[in-house]
Amino acid sequence: MRSPKLRISPELLDSARERLLEPSPPEGVVLARNISLESYQNFCKAEKNLPVKIRLVNGEVVAYEIPLGPHGTVAGEVSALIRGWSDEITCTAEEDINVAPNSYFTDDFSFRPRRLPPPPVGQACNALGWAFPNMVLEVGYSESIRSLHRWAPFYMSGRTTIMIYLAIKIYPSNNAMVAMLYQRTSPTPNIPTIVISFGIAPINNRVVNFFANIGVPGANIIGVGRQGAPPCSTSNIPTYQLHIPAVELFHRTPSILPSINFNLDLWKVQDRVLNP
Repeated sequence: MRSPKLRISPELLDSARERLLEPSPPEGVVLARNISLESYQNFCKAEKNLPVKIRLVNGEVVAYEIPLGPHGTVAGEVSALIRGWSDEITCTAEEDINVAPNSYFTDDFSFRPRRLPPPPVGQACNALGWAFPNMVLEVGYSESIRSLHRWAPFYMSGRTTIMIYLAIKIYPSNNAMVAMLYQRTSPTPNIPTIVISFGIAPINNRVVNFFANIGVPGANIIGVGRQGAPPCSTSNIPTYQLHIPAVELFHRTPSILPSINFNLDLWKVQDRVLNP
């Protein structure tokens, strides 16, 4: 039986956009409930250029971000830096990923080594039949830090083979910025292994408390505003090199494993946002 057609009014979409633009945006705005994967996919095929970014989360259509310039700038810069490090990495913008039953995400960027072995039957990333990427990136501009953290259990779920989830939050009010790295190899993959504040202003104490409350050790929250940390004012400062293990980026493709790991220079991300 064909699933009922999903309809979302322009008024509801505009209302969601206004809520996501608030100084303290919600974790997400639910636009519809009890929606099947088929109905959601058909809606996405038919409706382009929405004023908000949406995804299917346990049968709910959730608006979570507004596609503004700095959002795309950060995603593009991270992709360019990874691609500059290794031409054996394929970087894919806005890839659809079937992360869990009745949950379907479109990430900001995905990263997979070339010649990644095909997945077993029924375990593909999406309708294209590709294997899951080894790393996904999500950038939050209007999106809240809680929303970015919310996606970790989906990307790290047993259905996927994603090794790394990188989330970057930009605070437009004062240009505070923070990067959060989640790793499947961690004993607690749904908690960041490292949190780096790298903007021109420190992250708010409420944000620091949020990380503490979800289980991030204080020693793993570093960078701008933290005791003894230098400002993020130029490239190659050790504090602002986000270490991403090559063995995880090239998981399942050991024949092309680089001899050096990848360090994401967060000052270059900051500089691209402030000086586009």
